[in-house]
Amino acid sequence: MTIKEMTKLTGLSADTLRYYERIGLIPAIPRTEHGVRTYDLIHVEWIEAVLKLRASGMTLEMIIEYVRLATIGDATIEARKNLLEEEQERLSDKIAELQERQKTINLKIADYYDDLLPKTIMMINKMNAEQDD
Repeated sequence: MTIKEMTKLTGLSADTLRYYERIGLIPAIPRTEHGVRTYDLIHVEWIEAVLKLRASGMTLEMIIEYVRLATIGDATIEARKNLLEEEQERLSDKIAELQERQKTINLKIADYYDDLLPKTIMMINKMNAEQDD
């Protein structure tokens, strides 16, 4: 199938497909004798897998490494799994950080009238008083 057909099938632009190939996000696409890319169903599967990894939050660099390892073969199965586990750990850390931030904002909301609002008013009044001097 042509790049135009692939764009319709995947929803990605032709520029994005070319970019993904250029940076190694998907394996090299075979070309006709005239240099026209010829995609087949395995390329669709590669692109779908890449998009799922991207949706998981993996960086392009990590996905490129995953694809590179996958093209080497079965000797890299554990290394590929390790990449996924690294991403899982990064996401867990990010979730924990977001939960801490949520706790902080929840406390600020709960204590808004007794704590944050009076402090804000006091700081505004001090700034205004200094400007008046």
